[in-house]
Amino acid sequence: MIAFLLKRPISVVMFYLAIVILGVFSYLSISIEGQPDVELPKLVVRTVWGSTSPEVVQIFLTSPIEEEAAQVKGLEELTSRSTRGYSEVILKFERDTNMDFARMDLNERLSVLRRELPPGSSQPQIVLTTANPISTDNFMSLSLSGPYDLNELYKIVDETIGNNIRSVQGVAEVVIYGESEREIRVELDRKAMDLYGLVPDQVMRKVNELNVTYESTRADMDNREYSFVIQSGIWDIQEVRDLVIQKVGNRLIRVRDLGKVFLAYSDKLSLSRINGNPTIRMDIEKEIGVNLIETASAVKEAVANAKSSFPAGLRYDWVRDEGKMMQDQLLSVYYRSLFCVAIIAILLLIFLRSLSATIVVTLNIAFSVLITINFMYYFGVTVNVMTLAGLAIGFGMLVDNAIVVLENIFRHREQGSDRMTSALKGAQEVVWPLFAATLTTVAAFLCMLGLKERLAETYWSLAIPVIFSLSASLIVSFTFTPLLSLLIRGASLHIQGKTVREPACQRLLGSFLKTISEGYRRLVLFSLTHKILITGITLILFTLFYFIYDREIDQGSFSFFASRNDTIGVVVRLPQGSELETADEVIRQFEVPLMDVVGYKDVNIVVQSNFAHLTVSFEDDMLNSSYPTALKSKLVGVAQGFAGIGLTVYGINSDDNYYSGFTGYETYNSSITIMGYNYKKLMDYANAILRKVKRKKRVKDTDVQTTQSRFGRSKNETETVLLIDREKLKNYPLSMQYLLSFIQRNLKLESMTRAKYRGEEVALEVKFKDARDFDVKDLEALVIKIEGGQDIRLADLMTLETRKVSSGIDRKDQQYAVRVRWDYKGSSKKARRFNESVFNSLVLPAGFKAEMDYAENLSDEETANLEWVIWLSVFVVLMILIALYESFIDPFVIFLTIPLAGIGVAWIYWYTDEPLDITARIGAIILAGIVVNNSILMVSHINSELKRMQETGKTFHEAVAKAAQDRFRPVLLTAITTIFGLLPLLDDFVQWFLNLPGIRLAAQWLGWEARGAEELNMSLETTLDMFASLSRTTVGGMLSATLSTLIVVPVVYVIFFRLKQWWFKRVREISSLSSS
Repeated sequence: MIAFLLKRPISVVMFYLAIVILGVFSYLSISIEGQPDVELPKLVVRTVWGSTSPEVVQIFLTSPIEEEAAQVKGLEELTSRSTRGYSEVILKFERDTNMDFARMDLNERLSVLRRELPPGSSQPQIVLTTANPISTDNFMSLSLSGPYDLNELYKIVDETIGNNIRSVQGVAEVVIYGESEREIRVELDRKAMDLYGLVPDQVMRKVNELNVTYESTRADMDNREYSFVIQSGIWDIQEVRDLVIQKVGNRLIRVRDLGKVFLAYSDKLSLSRINGNPTIRMDIEKEIGVNLIETASAVKEAVANAKSSFPAGLRYDWVRDEGKMMQDQLLSVYYRSLFCVAIIAILLLIFLRSLSATIVVTLNIAFSVLITINFMYYFGVTVNVMTLAGLAIGFGMLVDNAIVVLENIFRHREQGSDRMTSALKGAQEVVWPLFAATLTTVAAFLCMLGLKERLAETYWSLAIPVIFSLSASLIVSFTFTPLLSLLIRGASLHIQGKTVREPACQRLLGSFLKTISEGYRRLVLFSLTHKILITGITLILFTLFYFIYDREIDQGSFSFFASRNDTIGVVVRLPQGSELETADEVIRQFEVPLMDVVGYKDVNIVVQSNFAHLTVSFEDDMLNSSYPTALKSKLVGVAQGFAGIGLTVYGINSDDNYYSGFTGYETYNSSITIMGYNYKKLMDYANAILRKVKRKKRVKDTDVQTTQSRFGRSKNETETVLLIDREKLKNYPLSMQYLLSFIQRNLKLESMTRAKYRGEEVALEVKFKDARDFDVKDLEALVIKIEGGQDIRLADLMTLETRKVSSGIDRKDQQYAVRVRWDYKGSSKKARRFNESVFNSLVLPAGFKAEMDYAENLSDEETANLEWVIWLSVFVVLMILIALYESFIDPFVIFLTIPLAGIGVAWIYWYTDEPLDITARIGAIILAGIVVNNSILMVSHINSELKRMQETGKTFHEAVAKAAQDRFRPVLLTAITTIFGLLPLLDDFVQWFLNLPGIRLAAQWLGWEARGAEELNMSLETTLDMFASLSRTTVGGMLSATLSTLIVVPVVYVIFFRLKQWWFKRVREISSLSSS
């Protein structure tokens, strides 16, 4: 095959030209996203019910909805939360579920239930996002300002930008802050209502009749069919004033007889400011599973299209743009990938001492990547941060095959063969070992396809491009590389019988490499004569670093993807029922001092009734200074002056975050969820667990998390209960029904709903004009008139009692659920062990169960899956080696580099004091495939050299040393290119490199402005920590594996070779004795 292709260079060139054209087309057409989506698809059912207590909401709203939702096909997990006047049921589905059908199924089931829900509750609404009141991680946020009243500005924004954004595919919800809604307000006079015995609900029902939507009908008239529609809605406020409520005798009682009707704006529910100026803020949430970057681009395009209809002076600013952040991360990996290629090219130039040879090997990377892009496009694989990282990690491995082929071709040419013969023999000799080496690596990555759930969603996109690229590299190395080697003149080659004049720098470098090569040969000879010493040192090092791994190295948590921590945030949480003005007053204590300083980009404020959030953003150049840290310290100082409220100051550096009270931002590194059928008993068990946990001195902060504590609110609220004394009631000619009607007439102070006014949806509010001033205790002063004109004080018939009630109820799979949380001061490994010991010691009665929480750790199933895949990859590599070599001894010698690579992994994590997280363990799968490559080359060449012992006249040890020396340069070069190719994925290396004086001078010489260099630096620094873990594992493993291949493998090979000789000798002796 190789000879056939060498004779048809034009055909080969045309083939690769077609690869280039298709590759460019695929690159321009392939879908680009930010990160793999690891969340399960979900639907959320929301229902609102006035100010009803959480217990009642749970019984009459949440439970019936749960019963219907549990029957939807494809459901993976069902959770719910019930708070005051609010119910939310969250359905998470299996990944392959058709969400359109799931939503339709859920809607049909809820349509039957809607008629059975309690009066006064809203209809269940199916949405695609959860309502997290402290979420600051919106998909996108837009701030709008201009020379307009905020109410007018809100109307402009909602009608122009809001509708455009809502229509974008992938946008789940648009929330607007800072507005006051237009409303029809009916203020009732208490005396007039009492006179006619009416309550606000009766007025509300009559007004709502104006908004009833009637079905259209058809009728025939004059032999033609007409469609009749009954007009509904309120078209004039006078219609409401003239509305008849009831008839008393001959008199019609109208709304105008009971109070006033007028148009107004509702009280502000939220405030928004940017740099101290009032604005309208629009938060945009995306649906789960949609392409983040494409959706962000579509949203920006929608805003740009609406810009033409903006009134004069309207300004908008993007406060948050997660799409841009993802593009920055992609750009970061892209730059690092180019960085990898540049480093590899420089190393090739140094070792091969030939520019043309360096170009050949670099072209191997280019064509392999183009072939990979073609495969990705035609198989529907999207480009994201993980696929780019996979390619960057693979760059060092992509050149291995080309280096070995080219090195072997050069070796034949140095021995005097012509170019064609050298290209043919050099390529044919390494077909088998390169095929074996590539097959083991590809097989290890294929084993990653056995990962499941979150691991699969995260790491499949890393494995697939590496599988494609390595397979492509093998093809390119045996089709394209031999052909291009014919064009290399080989000025740096030392051909036997010829004298070549080299430049002084090349002679110096060649002499240096030759000295190292000769020194290595002597080291191998020394090792072969001191086998026990080398073996002992290896075993000691392996035992030592295994002990270090087990005792000293921290097991990191499982963090899929992290956002840039480039802002400072302040979160304020006030008690439930606090006024908007109070929350605004508190957050202004942080905002006002910032208005007097400079150095930041923007200060954004969002205020709600009991919650406020401040965000300080910075320009890239300021983030590289100490200014953000100093500003954060100043804000912490302000926070320390408050007491009795929840406060959090976070950002820039998580080590000095400030927490006070409950805000929902508190961090705990350990938690257990317990579930059961009885909520009170569940809380008792949760508190018992906390008491047990607190006995450990290392446990500091503890908490039992319910719905409201998760969102920073107090765990319990209070409600006032009206208790009627039935015994006293018997002493008066007063029925219970009349008494309850009287109480309701005075307690039901207001009622709110929606109405259509001139085609526009507005709020409709019906309330007593003294509703704001009326206190519940005022009920006691009310007087009831009974027959005979006697007056009875209500206080004589009832008492008021205040009691604590739960502020929120969580349920999971239709059982009550709470989380027991604590913060363990120690390494994550020790924290996890303590968490597991607490979990294993739990003894819960029937009907209750506990689950470990795995938000930042792997579940037991995921851990078992990961361990199974790691062992599978090791086993598959061993099986492939045994099958290829038809032997057990050589594969065992090669396989030995895998456990020895663990020495380097343990060393690098111990030396850098970094946690060995889940991504680092994924790197172990990669190691299992790549560390055996050089061992395969080494063992294969030793076998070939030993077969030529009689021809060369060398001793056994000399032949082994000579074979090792022949493979020294390709083994060292492939290892160095792999290791150095991964260094750009380590942030520490990038920062060190970019701060080198030579690099800064080069940037200035190229005309880059200082700010441009900083922006490039920021782009590179935004790479996710998981790439560093992946690279760190591979670099550490490759270091020890390379040393093992060069020194330990020849020694172990000789040991097993001698054992094999001894065994066969004993067999022959036994056979001869038995025959005689």
